[in-house]
Amino acid sequence: MRMQNETAIITGGTSGIGKQITAHFLAEGCKVAICGRNEQTVNDTVAEFAEKYKDAITGFACDVTDPDSVKDFVDSAASALGSIRIAIPNAGVAGMYGPFDHIPYDELSANESLVIGTILMGTMNTVAAVLPYMIQQKYGRIITLSGGGADRPLTHMTTYSAAKGGVVAFSKCLALELKMRLEDIKINIYAPGMIRTGLTNHANVVPNWMDAETVRQQSDLALQYIGTDLASSTSKVIFYALPSCKVSGTIFRGFALGKLIRGAMKLQKIQKQMQRGPAP
Repeated sequence: MRMQNETAIITGGTSGIGKQITAHFLAEGCKVAICGRNEQTVNDTVAEFAEKYKDAITGFACDVTDPDSVKDFVDSAASALGSIRIAIPNAGVAGMYGPFDHIPYDELSANESLVIGTILMGTMNTVAAVLPYMIQQKYGRIITLSGGGADRPLTHMTTYSAAKGGVVAFSKCLALELKMRLEDIKINIYAPGMIRTGLTNHANVVPNWMDAETVRQQSDLALQYIGTDLASSTSKVIFYALPSCKVSGTIFRGFALGKLIRGAMKLQKIQKQMQRGPAP
């Protein structure tokens, strides 16, 4: 096991990517503290993992948009685990899916606050709360999450893309600052690829644009050709969480770029055929 004597916090660890990273870390011998907004869901997830990993898993309710809530989580996790050597600010929400100009103006602010608050501010809150522990122990590994639209234009997910782009910029800037310090603290950015999770299965489609069933069908088609396996993708995180990782400020992929390009070309061809309709 590669992660014996390691300790980690993972926000949004009750489902999807965060839960799968938790599973990898526990299997590698790491002690993990997870958090989520819903206390019952956190307790259920901890109980599920505890059947196999006993007291190596613990969890706390936390709203990552609230700095005080995040600090309480980090302090509680540090007390329970004895240290925090690894931090994965993973919590995220997709918000409304669809053209930006279709989002009702009276709902725009709430959507932006939820998405940017959870993804970008949640990441910054978590890092701000955990850094003092890492500086004190002179060691730490932080892995943030990129996402669709962070490094290239992506339609219909403007706010989500803006938030993920902010995470990438924040992480790269912080990496430069950490390189100026004497402590061995590294921060890298994980780009998971398109993965079937609750975010893709239950899109909150903007009104008066497209029905949810059509969006689901389009999502299923995209996942078929350019989707990434959850367990395989998240396993790439382990290397960047280990003491042997010496790089910082890099974006690493949980998917094969060549396979993605080939799949995207096939998807584009099929979409064009669907637009033309059946042959006469």
